[in-house]
Amino acid sequence: MREIRYLLILVLATAATIATSHFYKVSTNNIIFFIGLIWLLPIFIRLGSDVGREEITALEDKLDKRNGERSLLTGNLENVKRERAYLEKKLTNLSRLYTVTKEMSSDIRLSELFGSLKNFLEDNFRFKKFTTVLLTRKDNQASIDKAYEIGAKSSGFVAPDKTISALTGVVAKSRKPLFLEEKDSLLKYGFDLKINNILALPLVVQKNVISVILAEDIQKEEYDKFLILAPQIALEMERVRLFDEVERLSVTDGLTGCFLRRSFLKRLKEEMERASHSKTNLSFIMADLDYFKKCNDNFGHLTGDVVLKNVAAILKKGVREIDLVARYGGEEFCILLPETSKQGAYAVGERIRKAVEDHAIKAYDESVTITISLGISSFPEDSKELAGLIEKADLALYEAKKTGRDKTCLAG
Repeated sequence: MREIRYLLILVLATAATIATSHFYKVSTNNIIFFIGLIWLLPIFIRLGSDVGREEITALEDKLDKRNGERSLLTGNLENVKRERAYLEKKLTNLSRLYTVTKEMSSDIRLSELFGSLKNFLEDNFRFKKFTTVLLTRKDNQASIDKAYEIGAKSSGFVAPDKTISALTGVVAKSRKPLFLEEKDSLLKYGFDLKINNILALPLVVQKNVISVILAEDIQKEEYDKFLILAPQIALEMERVRLFDEVERLSVTDGLTGCFLRRSFLKRLKEEMERASHSKTNLSFIMADLDYFKKCNDNFGHLTGDVVLKNVAAILKKGVREIDLVARYGGEEFCILLPETSKQGAYAVGERIRKAVEDHAIKAYDESVTITISLGISSFPEDSKELAGLIEKADLALYEAKKTGRDKTCLAG
């Protein structure tokens, strides 16, 4: 319909042009020119309109494309900003980690190491309680040695309960981190439902699990930070352990685990000075295995070594934690008993003597029994000097040997 109207207009315009040209006596060529112009002008206008529309469409498409590219670049820019913020945060965490590692590297005792760790954790993590369970290995089997707890109210070494022991055993065996947050999982290990979650991480050095750390109620977003921190803690703990081992070997006998004579005498002197200042007693026991040479001759030196190890274990078991047992030389042992009178030391000596006498030592294919003689001196009763105290105990030991062995004699 639109095209018909358009055609009628052209016809009318042509007729009007012819009539006007005839009235004004316009030449035929001019008439043909004007009529052609009338018919061609709309076509040109239509063509121009179509071309313009196509260009506008092309420009609109190009603008849409540019807007899409702009949106994409804006999105990429936001991603870059987020990535930068993440990397800056990670760099900050690594910087803090480097700082605490540097601080811990100067620590040579476990208590010092845990002190540095406590400060770092409290400044950089949100948690309810952090427990480090230390493991020892014997015959390729791991067992719990002790545990250090960092809590909101207090920190220090604690005795691990059954719950911690069970979870530690599972993680140490699998050597894989374990994150518990489901109620059933927490109840399975005996944890209180007041706990929201617990993360258990094994600390592995040279394929051996040396410790397991347990973090209660940590934030999920800090899980990765704990994973980064764990290997550093493991390395620092192993360093401290090796330092302790070297120090222990420098002051203890490799066969019996007792103190060496030199380190023992140093401690004895220190304890005598302390007893003098505090005006308290101190007792010293010299002990010697009876007929040990015959034991070596009859059963061999390897059996003799087993006998020495067993007797040393009996001696250490028979005294308090504050007491000190040393291998004085050969088959001779000595014991330092701080804040102990001569009569108190005699009771200790008799208890040890009977324990040695009643103990059948299994050494390879042999079953060996042995007795022990002991001599006791006390500070300040028998002597106020180190050499005098040792001499009096040695004389009492000689008296025990002289009067039949397998007995305890007092100096004086």
